[in-house]
Amino acid sequence: MKKGACSFIIVALSLVFSSCDGNTITSTTSKDFTDVETVEQSLSKEEYFNKTLGGLLGQFAGFLSGYEFVWSGPDPYLAMPEDWFEFLNGPYAGNYEHYFPGDYATGDNIYDRHKYNEETKMYEVASDDDYHIDIFNQTIIDEFGTSSYAIKEAWKKYRVSDWGGGSDAMMLIGSYDTLAPFSGTIEGGNRYGWCTEAYIENETLGMNAPGMPNVATRLIDKFASNVGYFDSVIWAKFYGAIYSLCYFSDSIKDIMIEASKVLPKYSRPYDIYCECLRLYQEYPDDFAMAVKTLGNQRTPLYRIDNIQTDPNINGGFAILSWLYGNNDYMDSCMYSSIAGYDGDCTAAIVTGAMGIINGFKEGNEEYQKLNDLIYYDGEGVYFNDRDSGFPPFIRSDEYFTRIKIDDIIALYQKNFEKILLENGGRIEGDTYYIPTTDVYDDHSLLFENYDAEKRTVEGFVSNNANFLALSEGENVNSHSGWGYFSLENQNQGEVYHLYDNLVVGNYYRISTYVKTEGDFVGFLYASDDNVESSVSFANVTSIINKEFIFQATSSTMKVGFKFAENAPSGAKIYFDDFFVETIDWQILINNKSDEYKFYSDRFNKSLTKPIDIKEDEEIIVAIDYRQYGGSSIRATINRNSNLFGSVMLSNTSNNSTLGSDTLYIPYVFESDSDMLQLQFEGVRLSIGNIKLIKNTQFMFR
Repeated sequence: MKKGACSFIIVALSLVFSSCDGNTITSTTSKDFTDVETVEQSLSKEEYFNKTLGGLLGQFAGFLSGYEFVWSGPDPYLAMPEDWFEFLNGPYAGNYEHYFPGDYATGDNIYDRHKYNEETKMYEVASDDDYHIDIFNQTIIDEFGTSSYAIKEAWKKYRVSDWGGGSDAMMLIGSYDTLAPFSGTIEGGNRYGWCTEAYIENETLGMNAPGMPNVATRLIDKFASNVGYFDSVIWAKFYGAIYSLCYFSDSIKDIMIEASKVLPKYSRPYDIYCECLRLYQEYPDDFAMAVKTLGNQRTPLYRIDNIQTDPNINGGFAILSWLYGNNDYMDSCMYSSIAGYDGDCTAAIVTGAMGIINGFKEGNEEYQKLNDLIYYDGEGVYFNDRDSGFPPFIRSDEYFTRIKIDDIIALYQKNFEKILLENGGRIEGDTYYIPTTDVYDDHSLLFENYDAEKRTVEGFVSNNANFLALSEGENVNSHSGWGYFSLENQNQGEVYHLYDNLVVGNYYRISTYVKTEGDFVGFLYASDDNVESSVSFANVTSIINKEFIFQATSSTMKVGFKFAENAPSGAKIYFDDFFVETIDWQILINNKSDEYKFYSDRFNKSLTKPIDIKEDEEIIVAIDYRQYGGSSIRATINRNSNLFGSVMLSNTSNNSTLGSDTLYIPYVFESDSDMLQLQFEGVRLSIGNIKLIKNTQFMFR
């Protein structure tokens, strides 16, 4: 393996690194969502197929080479010896010389995902969560589409078996027909939404949008939020943008720098990215030291039950592997395989990207072994393993048991062609003409200490309240890291951050994590001192995510929390991770009604499809509501008397007259005029204004 060989990119990376210096980042005014130039580039059908094949084989190769969840005494084993690495022969290929991953259910060879078929005399790559949903996503897109409803219907029909966030998403879909993003959230009931599934199972959607990274991130926003939320979804978009960009660049470092625009400034993923660049500069010839230093910087996360599934440290290991791999396929695979933590997943992501760049071509260092042990000149097979009981597989007999790898790639290609035409591309003969773009600039408006990790109240102003920055060793009131904010009411207390960089008329979205103590109504609000808008919450006994969308009425506005007038002294609001972002919010139909009416058990509304909305195009139905049942409730959505899905409604109030929130339903019209029914048995709701909104992606889930 090569050592060093990195000096030629130090200068380029130092320029990027300078932008990571916390002292140089300043708040920027919001940009619109057309701030990228479109350049048409061509790609032959043959080259698309070959690069996509290289990407999927790279996913398999990294997984079969990587080491996952290895411990050294009480601590994770970081930077394992290089001689542990053997291409396509790691623990999940049945090589237990250095590490045995343990037994699951029955049989000592259950973890062997590279299975020899005695009938065909060929090895088959068996299903695992590193790629089995990536592959299943192609069936979803082909058979159902790309909406939340399509994803839910596909998971329900084919009965997914998965780990972590995917397992809970399947439970929520099977039991309640829960729609994304509710299926991936804390409030929706997903205990493991923080985990890796959001990114390890969806990054190859970038292969459905070559050269169109913003199309890729939009797809990933929907698919990843089905199984997870928070930083894992951000990493999914970063990796997906990388996979998209790999089709038109041969430098993974250049690609990674461009894709880093996805990472919100000051966010934990962005800080990890910057730290990796710094470590690479400090230890240009010492991968092990960089990995160990980064591994010591992990922070807690709400409900995390295995520190080696930390999405941020694993994300850093991927970045370090690309940097030290120095654009070499085999070196990148090696470094990601032995870095540590969730190494098989990291190696699959890293090696998959290198596979797209290289393509699957004779003369490549990796070609022969991949062909001899997986691809077999096009006869290679992927095995949806229902036999062993190993959880990651698709249960339904309507889904294949075995499929040729070439047929999987053909499905990627079929879906790409559909997505290409939908996004202004064209196909002429054997050539694709693709409207390629750079990645959108970050649209977040984060500020230092938005996450309380400075353990001070810097960045906020409080009135009539006791406002503190507190810390804890285990996430109970905090959502991520150690710090959180506590606002204790004295008399109509409030706390806010003063934004002075808003664009009048633009829409902004707050996403934050909230918990309360006491019987009162609290508000998440935005105010210019003349006009105020807000959403409310009450009786939040454990952390949930709260989102609030507002339109800027001034360039300078207060955005924060406050107590209702009748809130008692001593009532408390705990909050963490105060995210704000600019969003592309296009209101198609607005009823403009401020009146709330009571409904018991159900609410019916006739909806007319907006003129410009295409068949099967998803929009958002935004319903203002007041809910005072004491806790979050699940409501069923019926479309034209047929089940459409279910969603969550937060508890907004402690009485029938105060406060409100907005429910955002991802919706697909069945006809030009639909009857939508919101069913909430045993509960009384107040319903107000209803808007139809053009679908958009959010950064913070």
